[in-house]
Amino acid sequence: MFEENLGDFESRWGRLTMSGPLYKFIGDPRALASILKGAVKFTPISELNDPSELSPTLSTDAVEASLERLRRDGYSDIDMVHLRRQERVLSRLAPRFMVVGVPSSRQDATAVIRLPLYDYIPALEALLIGAAEEISSKVGLFCLSRRYDSLPMWAHYARNAAGLVVEFRNLQKVFAGDDTGVLAQPIAVTYERERSGMTFDPQSHESLFFSKFEDWNYEQEIRVVMPLAECRRVSPAGGGTAMHLYDVPPDCVARVILGWNMPPDEIAAVHKLVTEINPSVEVLRARFVRGRVELLPA
Repeated sequence: MFEENLGDFESRWGRLTMSGPLYKFIGDPRALASILKGAVKFTPISELNDPSELSPTLSTDAVEASLERLRRDGYSDIDMVHLRRQERVLSRLAPRFMVVGVPSSRQDATAVIRLPLYDYIPALEALLIGAAEEISSKVGLFCLSRRYDSLPMWAHYARNAAGLVVEFRNLQKVFAGDDTGVLAQPIAVTYERERSGMTFDPQSHESLFFSKFEDWNYEQEIRVVMPLAECRRVSPAGGGTAMHLYDVPPDCVARVILGWNMPPDEIAAVHKLVTEINPSVEVLRARFVRGRVELLPA
């Protein structure tokens, strides 16, 4: 019951499911064909464009502070909810790092964290880094934005407005989440000046998926995290990097927004794809007027 109430609290504050439209910026219109059929791509963390996400992040000060807090104050009810969620994440993605199972009560959990085996910080840090690396290697991300009108996004991810944006709706019905609290649901990224990585704070594992440095806050990013093993692995014809696809109902694709610098031949190709594959999708044309992005019929 308490975990359900926590979910309601998180939802009200925007931590969990995003119910409005979400946008995917695309540089190459050729990627549109599979999306119109309902296949979305989950990118392994090692292939993301942010190099800082590849570096294991761990702050010794934060690890020691989190351990001191739990040993001093004990686990709260909220801590236990997140500790159980963390256990489920480890069980699915990094079972070899489950050194101790989650006790059934706050009192027992507090007694365990006060054991001498938690006194040797270097060994504990090695375990945390190892668990973080293992978890990160097992998941892929489907990255979206709350905005279609972000100029940096058009520049960086849509080929300087020669690409396009796909608008998705009702993804929260497809990605409804599970008992981990982090997998298979659209969750907003938080932007921080510093990242501490995994610590003994039972909620800290979420930062592996949903924390980025402040410089990226223009993205207003929403992420869906899926185990790569639950995606469909497709090897491109002629070689190249394999893709991890996940099928969603084609009617989740609501609109396609063409960039104002898209060449005429590519505009015609997009219209042809929509007509042939998913004609219910509305095609619009973005226009840049006095510093703003406006939408017009294509």
